[in-house]
Amino acid sequence: MTGATLTLDWSQAGTATATMTAPDGTVTGQSTIQQQDKVDPAKSVGTTVSGSKVTQAAGQTASSATNEQSSTTTPSEPASSVASSSQATNSDTSSSSKESGSTNANSSSSANTSFSAVTPSSSSSSQESSSSKPSTPSSSSAASSSTDQPSTPSTPSEPVVTQKVLGVPFVSQGNTMLCEGSSLLEGLLYKGYTTQNLSQFVQSMPLSADNNPYDGYSGEWRHNVDGTYQGMMATPVVQWAAKYGSKAVNISGQGTVGIKREITKGNSVVAWITYDYEAPEFKQMSWGRAVWNGHVVNVDGFKDGAYHVVDPVFGAHWINAGTFENAFNVTGMAVAVR
Repeated sequence: MTGATLTLDWSQAGTATATMTAPDGTVTGQSTIQQQDKVDPAKSVGTTVSGSKVTQAAGQTASSATNEQSSTTTPSEPASSVASSSQATNSDTSSSSKESGSTNANSSSSANTSFSAVTPSSSSSSQESSSSKPSTPSSSSAASSSTDQPSTPSTPSEPVVTQKVLGVPFVSQGNTMLCEGSSLLEGLLYKGYTTQNLSQFVQSMPLSADNNPYDGYSGEWRHNVDGTYQGMMATPVVQWAAKYGSKAVNISGQGTVGIKREITKGNSVVAWITYDYEAPEFKQMSWGRAVWNGHVVNVDGFKDGAYHVVDPVFGAHWINAGTFENAFNVTGMAVAVR
């Protein structure tokens, strides 16, 4: 849609997540670019692609467009197709990459993840040009591709897990503003990385020298201070976890599908939501647009129609799926504690 922003994040080597953000900062679609979507599967996302690979990919796209006249996805509107596909399937595997003969996924941006859901500037976002084309081949275009393209072997599907609760311990944040730290500590205690209490754990917390929550904790953590932003984002939380040997990963942009996947593997997830699942309130800061009533919880379970959260304020309980997703999708920010 007009005014929407398409951002490609390849902070993790070899993969890329496409995120659609509306003008008001709402994330409207998220999906992960797959190996077979890339112009050259042998190269990592974001690297230069040229020569026969680009020519071949362009030919596949043209063939696909010719043989799929009934498709609603056209070369001039790949951005909206990413968003609508993701919303329809609630999956992170439906995105298509784009090629213009320059880079895999057609973007020169650096990794960009935003809790504030602020529309990225031109220097950090990927803007779709009218000449770019989706390069995901259809079944008809795949048949016309070069014979030197190896076919992807089919793999057995994994059993579908419909319910699981890990049993992460509750850590109260008390009168502090340490919802991020408490939620992370819950996950680290569950994994056995530490036996510290919150007052000990906070001594190793990354702090921001300029009150930018993307660099570390911003503001006063001991008690509430009106008019100041108090908190931290996913990157410093990952860095904090690493101090204890955890291989925590920023899974922002993977949606609730990513949360369920991690829980199924035995990993709880630190998730950024709104306090008490209320409608989001925003405030413009020097570093971006902040969710002023933000909160952080540990998600350690799910079942049909609900998620199990260990909230450092309200304790462990089940939350209606729609209620949780509305609060979580404001930012889509999450860290898996592995």
